[in-house]
Amino acid sequence: MKHFINSFFIATIALLLLSSCDHDEPTVKRRGLRQILVLTAEGHVYDMMGDRIMELPDCEYASEIISDGDDYFVSGKSTKDKVGYWKNGKWNTLHIDFIDNVSHETQGIAKWDYYIFLFDYPYILKNSGIFPIEECEYFTASNLAVSNGKCYLAGGEYHGDDPNDAVLYSESKGRYAKSILPKPSENVSGHATTVYAYDTVHTIVGGHVGFEPCIWVDKQLQVLPRLYNPPLPEVDIPLGHVSSIARLNGHIYACGFVSDDESHDQAVLWVDGVPQRVHSGRQEYMLFSYAEELIAYGDDLYMLTFECFEKTLPNGETDYDIDILIWMNDRIIAKYNHIDIVNFTVL
Repeated sequence: MKHFINSFFIATIALLLLSSCDHDEPTVKRRGLRQILVLTAEGHVYDMMGDRIMELPDCEYASEIISDGDDYFVSGKSTKDKVGYWKNGKWNTLHIDFIDNVSHETQGIAKWDYYIFLFDYPYILKNSGIFPIEECEYFTASNLAVSNGKCYLAGGEYHGDDPNDAVLYSESKGRYAKSILPKPSENVSGHATTVYAYDTVHTIVGGHVGFEPCIWVDKQLQVLPRLYNPPLPEVDIPLGHVSSIARLNGHIYACGFVSDDESHDQAVLWVDGVPQRVHSGRQEYMLFSYAEELIAYGDDLYMLTFECFEKTLPNGETDYDIDILIWMNDRIIAKYNHIDIVNFTVL
């Protein structure tokens, strides 16, 4: 009888553990059941068909949208001058006792478990906790990444007339300690704008060094090849840049732009460091294009790109069109015009 009770107890605990694991693992929806939500700077949320489904209340501006399961979360600035975020269109105020009297606005958002992380310079907020980032007087950033509860922040540190540095902040004993990312030479500038984190301790940071697009894999620099060789500019303007990173099935994807032979920016996707141009095939003269964001969902890769075309009107005047496109793998699944899209999410 005692053996039976022990066996039953062990089996019950195992079942509970399995149920807990199933609950913690995110459910990947089939393609036909997924939603695409895009966010504008004004705080409007559109669906994949281009219909506006939400105008965020009391929104002065919105900075980023993310999703978790069936919920979506938006960072930005409230007209009520409160610190918080929007969840599924409803405002949530964080009750934080700041020691300063400056206006607060959140420029980035991430989520893990029941924790919400917000970047509110010079702090990272974790629910209602305040965590300062160190030595950040001349620092700009917008991108947070969280893996298993550990949060990272990437950006650029400016030094006036001296070359700038790409930096990565990570949590350490209640503060966010700074790591300066390596450059090929101290005479060139580095800048980071995006970070992807996985398996708690691994990071991939994207940006540029000097004129070259690059990534830092676990803080090790990898300069990415460009497709073209335009003349070097006289000012410190990159000829390529990485704006977003995703990791899918062991492969590293990075998107951004490179300058072509006529110094026009062209959207590029690097797959494990190999560049390929991204374009819709529209026939009008393209002035520029760039790829802004990547999201890995299930076995699919989603990407946001912008294409600007020059066109001639019937009266002979010149005008411009901007196509805003969302791709799934190598196929365009949504198209938007004339809205100021910040980013998008899949849920």
